[in-house]
Amino acid sequence: MGFAVSSSAERRQRRPWRIRVLAAAMFALALAISCLCPQAPARAAQAAPPPAAAVKPADKLVIDADELIYDKDKDTVTAQGSVQLFYQGRILQADRVVYTRSTKHVYAEGHAKMTDEHGDVVYGKRFELSENFRDGFIDSVQALTADKTRFTSPRGERVNGAVTVLEKGSYTACEPCKDHPERPPFWQVRATKIIENQETHTVYYEGAQMLVWGFPVFYMPYFSSPDSTVNKQTGVLAPQFVSGASLGYGISIPYFINLAPNYDLTIIPTYLSRQGVLGEVDWRQRLDNGQYSVKVVGIDEQQPNAFSPSPYGAGDQKERGSIETKGNVFLNQNWQFGWNVAWMSDKFFANDYKLQGIDFSNYYFQDIVSSAYLRGQADHSFFDLSAYHFQGTTANDDNRTLPQAVPVLDYNRVFGLPADRTNGIGGAATVDVNIANITQSNAAFQSTGLQTFDNAYHLYNVCETTVGNKYVNTYYPGACMLRSIAGDYTRASGQVSWQRSYIDPIGEVWKPFVFARVDGEATELNETGSITYASSLGVSTVANSSQAAFFSGGGQGAFARGMAGFGLEYQYPFALTNVFGSQTITPIGQFIVRPSEVMPRIQPNEDSQSLVFDETNLFAWNKFSGYDRIEGGTRFNYGLQYTANFANGGHANIVAGESIQVAGQNSYTLYDMANTGMNSGLDKTFSNFVAGEMIQPTSAPVSFLSKQQFDSTTFQLDRFDAIAKATIAGVTGSVDYALYAAQPALGWAYPREGLTGSASYKLQDRWTIDGSLVLDMSRHYYDVPGQETPVFYPIGYSLGFGYKDECTTLTVRYSASLSAPAAFTEYAGGPLTTLPATRNQTLMFQLVLRTLGDLRGNVGL
Repeated sequence: MGFAVSSSAERRQRRPWRIRVLAAAMFALALAISCLCPQAPARAAQAAPPPAAAVKPADKLVIDADELIYDKDKDTVTAQGSVQLFYQGRILQADRVVYTRSTKHVYAEGHAKMTDEHGDVVYGKRFELSENFRDGFIDSVQALTADKTRFTSPRGERVNGAVTVLEKGSYTACEPCKDHPERPPFWQVRATKIIENQETHTVYYEGAQMLVWGFPVFYMPYFSSPDSTVNKQTGVLAPQFVSGASLGYGISIPYFINLAPNYDLTIIPTYLSRQGVLGEVDWRQRLDNGQYSVKVVGIDEQQPNAFSPSPYGAGDQKERGSIETKGNVFLNQNWQFGWNVAWMSDKFFANDYKLQGIDFSNYYFQDIVSSAYLRGQADHSFFDLSAYHFQGTTANDDNRTLPQAVPVLDYNRVFGLPADRTNGIGGAATVDVNIANITQSNAAFQSTGLQTFDNAYHLYNVCETTVGNKYVNTYYPGACMLRSIAGDYTRASGQVSWQRSYIDPIGEVWKPFVFARVDGEATELNETGSITYASSLGVSTVANSSQAAFFSGGGQGAFARGMAGFGLEYQYPFALTNVFGSQTITPIGQFIVRPSEVMPRIQPNEDSQSLVFDETNLFAWNKFSGYDRIEGGTRFNYGLQYTANFANGGHANIVAGESIQVAGQNSYTLYDMANTGMNSGLDKTFSNFVAGEMIQPTSAPVSFLSKQQFDSTTFQLDRFDAIAKATIAGVTGSVDYALYAAQPALGWAYPREGLTGSASYKLQDRWTIDGSLVLDMSRHYYDVPGQETPVFYPIGYSLGFGYKDECTTLTVRYSASLSAPAAFTEYAGGPLTTLPATRNQTLMFQLVLRTLGDLRGNVGL
């Protein structure tokens, strides 16, 4: 005899509660609910039924089925027809579920599916489970985890409620092809046995093969990986490969140690066939209000002579290494403290061991800058207290001529002045403060005109004639510049300014402004030290005592100076709107009245040496880049600005103009130790003409940026910069061309011309190809007499391609770059012999398999 409860669609619609209650009661009697274990072969969250008085909500079993049959003869309870069992956040679904009371086994078949509390889903042709779901077998297993990884196997077994064993299983993180799901995934791992341990959260693979598009590529007898619930886990990471002429062939085997949720340690030993073992230790820690990291790298070299001899390389230095640390701590919503500090045993270490990449767009500047800062920022104020240390990384750098420490304080505050509270004055007042101190042991000299290198190695830029012609309180430029002093220099600057804009009834804009600045400085030159470069080829000595010639023979002093001025800026925009869009033409005039700049007897210039006159600083009150110099004299700046917003979504902005010295001393003809202002285009009464354009013709991502400087007398083009960027038909590219006239007073004896370009193309949303190129077109690489290069001389170039989908990232890149500018050997009584720069070639590849790890390599060619 059998007992059955069935329901039709009509009955379920009228009385669903009767079927659910009856089914739940009968099945609860049949199954030992209190024994059910919370661990199941798979995990996903489901809501529990309403709590009962004697049973916790999470422990109550709810059954939903079309039909429930109790067979006394077979001692079975059967639920069939869209069966769903809800228990402890897990759901078992099937066409038919049978519970055999004598064996205490549960059988589910027909579209069987188990979803756990984490969202992992297991499909099977047939489930055979113990009554508490802890153990059992599944036929034709297909598992989909919450992070979209997939396991398949003809048969799976669950043991002890925590271990799942898949025989002849496969694993992949790739999604099936939508159009051809029968095709194999991009990659998968097939193994004779796959074991998932939910207690250790580790998946083990025995007899594993890696297949790419169904073809085996390599075999591993055994390996393991964390399961989908693990963010990080102690273990061996994927190896990395490296090679180089001086390094030999090498392999890194990183070992990651998960010490705590908020800090970890990675140990990376790298064996190099020529140099031995390079050790690296990386520590990372996340704080409640920030984070920091420390990296220590070191090696005791086996063949130090594989590197270039000193001073062209590290030479015979055996023990080499570096310490790097960086971090950031938020003190509150406005204040933060941070640092980025690096120490190198020698300036060549980072490049020799490929610890940093070469930026082709910034090739000549590879200094390592260490800094620490305290920074605060609010809506109308900014505070920054920083300290800097500089370390060169190329053969031409002499770190003895770089500052040891540079503390700098910057403060800026803007005060809004309501007109009703300031007797109608209104506008905005700004306070700027800057304090800096520079300490340096040796002076750095540089030749004007053609470069002069030392006689010993022909690497270091030295000044053999250091005495300029004294002129009043300063000097007239001689054969060299003083790039930085030896000694101690402290300067404090404070400026207060006010400005306000008025618009009259016809639309004219009047902007009056007033400013006042005070500088105090103290300088003490170190005139006792020197640097001597000596070899069998010759000797050169650079003495600190030579720097006094740049300051009329003075060696120390404290000075104060002030600069106050007022001015008026006028604009009258003319607007036009038509079918092409809106356009505005604005004439601009600016008149600034102030006294001439005063040059103290000792006037170092450490932060105002860079001066590029273009449309961006045409209307600046002070066109010097830093605080050591300040513009003086009465000056009139005028120009024209054109702006347009096109109806097709494009826009344009064009500015052009000139600066005129009306009265007083032209600051850009007052030469300092770095010849700042000379050859700038501002060193005459009527400056050069400058112009700048930014044009995007349509809403399409195509834009042009250009800058020009024309001689005001001959209209010769002295400076030209052009940048074009575009994305067209999947191709994204940019080209930057620059042409600069010779500036012999600043050490550029020849015109400079160059081009950089980059492009990338995306194919079918997964494949990309990209390249970059840097050309030196000036034919005088590093401005050395007698040295010429082809017109299109590649400083660096690269070519790469990549593939990326939901489970795989592959990058392969070839790059080539020149070493530090060429060294020169001059034999006594003989011609200048050139040692060509070395072109370094590197092949980099990276393969990232989601959830399994990555494989990297950096191979020198």
